[in-house]
Amino acid sequence: MMKKKTIFKTRLFIVLLVCLSCPVLLFAQEEAINNQEQNPPIQYELDAIVVTANKVQEPISDIPKHVTVITSEDIKESSAKNIIELLTKEAGVNVRTTFGNDKQAVVDLRGMGDTAASNVIVMVDGLELNAPDQSGPSISSVPIEQIERIEIVRGAGSVVYGSGAVGGVINIITKKAGETPMVDFYSSYGSYATFDNRVSIDGNLKKIYLNLNAGIHDSDGYRDNGFFEKKDIGVKSSYAINEHFSFMASGMYYKDEYGLPGPVSRKNINSKSRRVHTDRPDDYGETSETRGRVALEMDFEEWGTLTLKRGYIFRNNRYILGFNPNISRSDQKDKIEEDSRQFDLNYIKNYTIGGHLQMFQLGVDHYKTDYIREEKPNGPRKNSDTESFGVFINNRWSATDNLMLNAGARYNNYRGYFRNDEKKLFDNVRIWVNGDKTKAEWDNSAYSLGFTYSMSDKSSFFGSWATSFRIPNVDEFAESEDGLSPQKGVHLEIGGRQKVGNFMSLTVALFDIRIEDEIYYNNMNGINQNYPDKTIRRGIETDFTIYPSDDIRVWGNYSYTKAEFDKKNTTIPLVPEHRVSAGIHWQFINQLQLSVSGTYTGSRFDGNDTENGKYDKLDDYMVFDAKLTYEYKNFMIFAGVNNLFNELYSTSAYSEQYYPMPDRTIYGGIRWTYF
Repeated sequence: MMKKKTIFKTRLFIVLLVCLSCPVLLFAQEEAINNQEQNPPIQYELDAIVVTANKVQEPISDIPKHVTVITSEDIKESSAKNIIELLTKEAGVNVRTTFGNDKQAVVDLRGMGDTAASNVIVMVDGLELNAPDQSGPSISSVPIEQIERIEIVRGAGSVVYGSGAVGGVINIITKKAGETPMVDFYSSYGSYATFDNRVSIDGNLKKIYLNLNAGIHDSDGYRDNGFFEKKDIGVKSSYAINEHFSFMASGMYYKDEYGLPGPVSRKNINSKSRRVHTDRPDDYGETSETRGRVALEMDFEEWGTLTLKRGYIFRNNRYILGFNPNISRSDQKDKIEEDSRQFDLNYIKNYTIGGHLQMFQLGVDHYKTDYIREEKPNGPRKNSDTESFGVFINNRWSATDNLMLNAGARYNNYRGYFRNDEKKLFDNVRIWVNGDKTKAEWDNSAYSLGFTYSMSDKSSFFGSWATSFRIPNVDEFAESEDGLSPQKGVHLEIGGRQKVGNFMSLTVALFDIRIEDEIYYNNMNGINQNYPDKTIRRGIETDFTIYPSDDIRVWGNYSYTKAEFDKKNTTIPLVPEHRVSAGIHWQFINQLQLSVSGTYTGSRFDGNDTENGKYDKLDDYMVFDAKLTYEYKNFMIFAGVNNLFNELYSTSAYSEQYYPMPDRTIYGGIRWTYF
């Protein structure tokens, strides 16, 4: 029965791809031939200006990497209800979650596998969200309704961003206050008693622009003890002091509570009734997070521009794993406290040589984190104080009208102090006893070379060579083998971008990544260590967008990733070889729009199966989503279905303990905007 169901969905997916691609392409070609001079050119993603690749505004066509931009219009059309659902449809992006929602979800770029949370950098407005431990970035704290765009830069970014920019960098850019005062209200309700309410207010007073927003999310969750409640409030402002100086500031407070239902066994994962149950009805967690960021931009005209940024993250996480009814809740809550501070200086100087525009860039960054993790009732307390200082230079030369060259280098110094404390019994009273302090210090470097060559305004090639590094996080260093060292990688990438007439764009990229001393957790001995052999990741990423008419947009992508251990010839766990996504957005009339999409993810090895034979593989899965939107004046009404065909699937498993994803989800809502 399961076999027939899989075959049916596979055929349906193929039909979707054929229907979306072939007839639409033929129609578009005919329209392009007949109306090539009559239709105005469509603004493609390939023309977009991004800031994430090098911390400077530049068109995608000048970047020697595979770059994707998700716009606010894309978000409005999408059926995604959070950032994780949005990212999972992009080329080369594999998302894993143990909660079935966006809490502590992991975004994997280019096959990083189990350690993707430490090998892919996620930022919001340039402020890094990655935690110093293995818990991953706090993506759930960023409301999707407040996003202006998301920039995905795949491949090594260590020259500009330092440690951890191995698989790539994702920058979530939130909305700014506009020229016109505005009130935006959003409300939705759906399956599992899930509701979202958000309000945003824009205004300005002379030269001061202000955005205030607040939201609340509440859901019972797909599983027993799978509830998730969160609320947040944020502010973002900008002030133009004069034509040369501008000041920006933002801040937010976020708080959540969530159930921890734990995994499901292999025998229950494919049962609709049993996969929702839990044997941990009292495990739960709660998080509070405060973020702040200030920035000063200075334009010295012919002397260049200078940007100074300062960011803060204060996080407090308390949770219970393995609830014991014989102990009070307060005495068995594990605790994590994080105090992270970031400083960033970026100097840009544009100049002209031989009639061509050149760019010189100098960057300095400093990261400092105080981290405490306390395990109750009588577990250890882990303390760490880490600091990273980096300086980099980046150059971009226009060698000819068609050829652009890039080169960059970074020096990075890291210092960390670690201490494990224990609670010991003295006169029937347990008190903390400080352990010995351990110091780690590393000097790392990174380099990059790249080129882009434009054969015409519609065709271009790009290529890059770069190195990357990643320093062990605090969890890895606290439980590690002697001599644990940073990992080092070498990255190669080539690709091309193509526009076809005024109706189609296509990007293709091939990559090769080789990492030495990759850091991983050895579940056999319970410690973190460096792999003795190289790890190799090779693959291809393709994505296309077709506009057969002003009312229809068709998109799709395919990714192939081969991630393996060099000498063992075994596959790195949790990395699917094949991923395919495709969709169509159709505006029937000016007010009515339909979006339909499907995503296929291939099978993966179990997270604890580095030998590729110890546990069953995770099944491949296929998920379809649909959304219908009606807009009239200032109102928008929408309804959608996620996981349309009720696919039973999991994105991660360890030792055949699976974390099920939700089945069919129905939702609807309204949005009202007042100018």
